Amino acid sequence: MLMLLPCPLTPLLAAKVAGLKATVGLLLILLIKSHLLRVKMSFLGSVLGLVFTLSFLVASGALVVITAGAVAWGLQQRRSATA
Repeated sequence: MLMLLPCPLTPLLAAKVAGLKATVGLLLILLIKSHLLRVKMSFLGSVLGLVFTLSFLVASGALVVITAGAVAWGLQQRRSATA
């Protein structure tokens, strides 16, 4: 039987995908925010803009933690494979 080993680049690939998702999310949030602020500069528009900005910061922070965990896991797997 042929046993397939997991790809050692999987954590790095996951980090790249997470980075792309964060970039697309940032651009979408900024587009929505600018549209809201341009259409109606009111208290509601300002609050929604602040909420969108804060949600992006929280999401990007979570993606950084996930990416760091994936890299650490990949390094740990590599060390245990060589031991």
